[in-house]
Amino acid sequence: MRCIQILKNAGWAARLFLAAALGTLLPITAAQAVTPAEADTAFRSLNEVYWDPGGKFFRREEQGPRKADFWFSAQLWDTVMDQYDRTGRADVKRQINDIYDGFINEYPDWTTNKYNDDIMWWAIACTRAYKITNDERYLKKAKISFDFVYDNFWDETLGGGLYWINQRTSKNSCLNSPAVIAAVRLSVLLKDPAYLKKAKSLFAWQKKTLTDGTGKVFDGISYNKVRHTTRIGRFSLTYNQGTYIGAAALLYQQTKDKTYLNDAIKTAEWTKANLCVTDRHILKNEGPSDGGAFKGIFVRYMKLLITECGCIEFLPWMKANADTAWRNRRPADNIMGNDWTVSAGTRIQSQTATSAVAVVLCFADEDSKR
Repeated sequence: MRCIQILKNAGWAARLFLAAALGTLLPITAAQAVTPAEADTAFRSLNEVYWDPGGKFFRREEQGPRKADFWFSAQLWDTVMDQYDRTGRADVKRQINDIYDGFINEYPDWTTNKYNDDIMWWAIACTRAYKITNDERYLKKAKISFDFVYDNFWDETLGGGLYWINQRTSKNSCLNSPAVIAAVRLSVLLKDPAYLKKAKSLFAWQKKTLTDGTGKVFDGISYNKVRHTTRIGRFSLTYNQGTYIGAAALLYQQTKDKTYLNDAIKTAEWTKANLCVTDRHILKNEGPSDGGAFKGIFVRYMKLLITECGCIEFLPWMKANADTAWRNRRPADNIMGNDWTVSAGTRIQSQTATSAVAVVLCFADEDSKR
């Protein structure tokens, strides 16, 4: 534990040196570091191509009036907060507030959305916005949103867990792991242990029902009410892997139970071995549309595992992903696509672009002087 604390208090370059000295760094092909200036360029380009400051929203497409969809907007908001965490800039904090204002103007009542994971993505982001701004409206909205989903869509069918949509046909990782993240954060911010109890229960259900013990996270379990049969979707996606890592890491932070940390590490290792391509282990292309947002979620929770839990051995892997995505950007406007291993093409939607910006912001080498 002392080694973890030493690593947490060090900068990126110092962490790599200490990790190697302590024998915790696994061999990996060296990555060219993305610099702070390049990270700022990536963020500025995202805004230049997709942000509408008058309407206070991100566009879905590179051109045109269509706004980013409900859950995509939450990921874009999180990316803006990634930039604030890097820089602490006042203009970025203003944009955090502007995005929320624009979204609330469009969607004042989130409970009308039938997709409960959409609501939970915003609840998670609201807890983060509250920590940055100390604006009580964010904490209030996070609590109301989590409570709505938990109080109305948890039951003992299938042993527990939350229903993905209001038709109550399946319980999915894309909701249950994010709900753990929201609940842990609410337990801390509200100083209410009841939320931590809910988080632990949801995680236990997720682990038992939608993992196989190897580090693979299944997509969901469906229930046929007529036939009384169940079916598990055993495929794995990076965002389900990532939110499971985030849930486990946050529970470890609050409980100091190393079982959670081991769960997070095993899940990260499985992802590296199974959901990556090339000898640098670059996260695979999961397509545009919904799939375009997945990798950004994964890398955000990998940063939590690395920086807050001391798992420095994963840092070169993530920096290699940041470097690869950035090197394959579009030269004309610095936008990155859904396949980080090839040059970015055209018609890139904002949720795809923001995933790549997230990895660049989260893993830019802030110690780099080049």
